Amino acid sequence: MKEPKDSAHKLLRYCLAMSFLLPACSFAAEVQELRLWQAPDHTRLVFDLSGSVDYQLFTLSNPHRVVVDIENSSMAGNFSNLDFADSPITGVRSAVREGNTLRMVIDLGKEVKPSSFTLLPNSELGDRLVVDLYDTERAAETVRPVSSIPSPSMDKRDIVVAISAGHGGEDPGGIGFDGRLKEKNITLPMSHALFDVLEAMPGYTPIMIRDGDYYVELQQRPQIARENRADLFVALHTDWYKSSNAKGLTIYALSGDRADRENARRVAQKENSADLLGGVGGDIDLDSWDDDVALTLLSLQMAWSMEQSLVAGTRILESLDGITRLRRDKVQQASLEVLKSPDIPSILIETGYLTNPEEARRLNTSSFQRRMAQAVAQGVVNYFYDAPPEGTLIAWQKENGIVPGSYTVKRGDSLSVIAQRFGVSLSDLKSSNGLQSNTIHVGQVLTIGGISLEPAEHTISRGETLSEIATQYRVSLSSLRQANNIAGDRIMIGQVLKIPAS
Repeated sequence: MKEPKDSAHKLLRYCLAMSFLLPACSFAAEVQELRLWQAPDHTRLVFDLSGSVDYQLFTLSNPHRVVVDIENSSMAGNFSNLDFADSPITGVRSAVREGNTLRMVIDLGKEVKPSSFTLLPNSELGDRLVVDLYDTERAAETVRPVSSIPSPSMDKRDIVVAISAGHGGEDPGGIGFDGRLKEKNITLPMSHALFDVLEAMPGYTPIMIRDGDYYVELQQRPQIARENRADLFVALHTDWYKSSNAKGLTIYALSGDRADRENARRVAQKENSADLLGGVGGDIDLDSWDDDVALTLLSLQMAWSMEQSLVAGTRILESLDGITRLRRDKVQQASLEVLKSPDIPSILIETGYLTNPEEARRLNTSSFQRRMAQAVAQGVVNYFYDAPPEGTLIAWQKENGIVPGSYTVKRGDSLSVIAQRFGVSLSDLKSSNGLQSNTIHVGQVLTIGGISLEPAEHTISRGETLSEIATQYRVSLSSLRQANNIAGDRIMIGQVLKIPAS
């Protein structure tokens, strides 16, 4: 009679154990927070989770809704403070169904195309479920090709420079030494500064790959540049390293092994997509050639793009030398997704290390960001003046011996004609040359939208010396004293020094 009693006790212990395990199994993860990011062509919802989940997504109509069923999950956060203005979302509601499935219903004001994926934890965030709602009406307006924009002078087209600010939105990029500074908050204002410099220059039209705090897929970035007929792709990033000692700027172009893989991928997919290569004579449709010929065309185009990327990167490095420390004095090559375009020279600039306190603080100042942007722009100008694309204003300027940023007045010229020729206003032309009237004379040299580097500024911290600061910015001690009217070497904490151009 003892065995049945022991069996009953074992069964009771098993049931008690299962009763403790059931709640954990029923709700494997919690939805802790919901965040929203607004991009030009889509709205991104990010569900912060306490663990990994399985889910299903589907749409309903009349009215339009996106439904997300998250298995073994529960709600922990409160989403009442979300602002859905300027988005297709009118509200988000939730309920638990069938015991342990959390149903999230995204109510919509109009139809969207949803896309979703999960993200693994990183150093800053845990598991996440991302739902992108693509606005079918706005998507067509996201990329506005600039090739059809009429040139402001003599029917010569502008050189188009695509500027890609690294990371954005849900992707913060590298995190600074202090645990707070984010790469995306450095790359965007620096990209805006580069845009402003190039936009003010006759013969150049910059475009922003992202213009706000949202994420653009890596594969989409070179594609946006191609749709805008860009002549150069410039990606701005910051660097990261486990040690705080690493510092300096590095420029990358595409490596040969990545180029070979990209060529093979494009040939393999050419029957499934209208893949075009831009050329002097127009576009080449890969689908109209057999695989061997298509691969040869791609390889030739990619070889040209890689060669020009190295040249462009070298010109930009030359302009940056003296503005900041160069970690490498030659362009490096790496397997980077955003540099894979076969018909656009493409470079990626790691502008400095956020893990280096001194460099991070400097990168986070607007004055240094502008100075970096001006130097990058000068390198871009130097590169294109060496080999300007056919049919551009810059090519015409070179043919006529005009140095970028200046013009020597010839017989028959008038100030208004010169302003029209270079696409600048008459008032700006007079202002930049200190002219009170429209009178000019033959041989006079006029400034036309040139790049002038603003002096950098440095705020003195405890322990710094004047000679160390001069070495840091690669300027002479005497020029640093002269720029700040300092007779000796005495400086004070908090004092702001002007850093002269080296």
